[in-house]
Amino acid sequence: MRRLEIFALVLACLLTLAACGGETPGGTVDPENPPPYPPFTGKNATFQCIDGLYIALPMEYSELLYVDSEFPDASESWEPLISVYEKESYETAMEEYGGGGGFLFGFLAMDQAAFEQHISSDGSGIEVFATDGERYYAYTYPTDVQFCRPGGVIDTESEDWKTWETLCELGPLVKEDFLTSNNLQSFDLQDFLSQLDQGGDHVVLKYYPYFAKDGDTRVYDQLLLRQPARQGEGGIWAVDQWLDGHGNQYLYFPDSGKPAAEHYADLQEQCDAGEHPELLTPAGAAAAFVEDYFGHEILDGSFERVPEVDRGYMERNERLQGLVLDLEFRPEDVDGMDLLSCVGEATADNWGALGRFMYGSDWFQPLMDAVAEAAVGEEQQARDKAVMSFFLATRDARTDFRTPLDEILQTQAEADLSAFLSALEEFPEEDQTYIQFNTSILK
Repeated sequence: MRRLEIFALVLACLLTLAACGGETPGGTVDPENPPPYPPFTGKNATFQCIDGLYIALPMEYSELLYVDSEFPDASESWEPLISVYEKESYETAMEEYGGGGGFLFGFLAMDQAAFEQHISSDGSGIEVFATDGERYYAYTYPTDVQFCRPGGVIDTESEDWKTWETLCELGPLVKEDFLTSNNLQSFDLQDFLSQLDQGGDHVVLKYYPYFAKDGDTRVYDQLLLRQPARQGEGGIWAVDQWLDGHGNQYLYFPDSGKPAAEHYADLQEQCDAGEHPELLTPAGAAAAFVEDYFGHEILDGSFERVPEVDRGYMERNERLQGLVLDLEFRPEDVDGMDLLSCVGEATADNWGALGRFMYGSDWFQPLMDAVAEAAVGEEQQARDKAVMSFFLATRDARTDFRTPLDEILQTQAEADLSAFLSALEEFPEEDQTYIQFNTSILK
């Protein structure tokens, strides 16, 4: 029989331990059902038994911790198990602010439907790390520093702060112990996402969010659709993920209170009975998704089916926006050749997207000044070609790129005409003609 002292700070522990079969007066774990693994081997530990799960905390820190295991608003779908706080920060925050301090870590359990909603949301401060085959278990942690002392004073040289840092190291240890003691399976979200990506062929649609407003097709998200219930003719289509213009991935699961598989099985039955005919085509399913998810108006030209995801578009958007932000905040870090490479590779769509992303920001003039500064130097032909590509990509832009780029191209031609003409010859004849007739160069 293993003898363990009950964590004196938490009355709830006594109640939950009793529910698991422990003899609460002496703090004895049920000899017929002991923990399968001795937590914190070689150290004294306290057990909390919550919902049939053992959670062990080191005895040596018991007087420094406040533990909450009472969550009256919890649901079966989303069930917090325990939250652990540094006691002094918790009590100080309660006294001075009414709460909001001292949180170190916690655990919660979620069913399949709640898990799907979690991974399709921001999910900050929650790491799903284990499963028992039916439920998923998450480690919760603060997304800011929760240390709190009277008057908001934080002295990082104090003994209090050193103690706080020590307590902040407990969470990962308790998490690993929780996984092992309860005989759970490790769970890796990235492995799960990789399996989703390999789970069958997608249909990819570009979605133009500004098309209904002003006909703009330069900015687009990319929707990935599958047949989630039945494959082939008569099977419904559904968006299961989408990518924004910067390549950020967003999973989508319908918030119906059911796992997605059950929801789509029900929806397939309804469609077989003649309901929701729009879901029988990818475009119809995409329109239903956009109207519900974004609340956007949809026109016939709002979607375009494409063979595959255009990752280059997203990567160039990310690189181009990062460049103009660096020019605004860290111009000394921008290398001239890297800058020219970036603007030379950007397409008309990327420049259109930049205008949308940076609307209201004074990015244009700093960019043009930086291009002018980098226009002449070593590897002149490569510099010339990059600026020519920039000029061609912005020929239909709503911003006047032509005037400053004309001056920059003239400067390059004057610097090394031979290199300039060689760079010009690298373009198709049509583009050469456009450059010659729409600039003052070689006239």
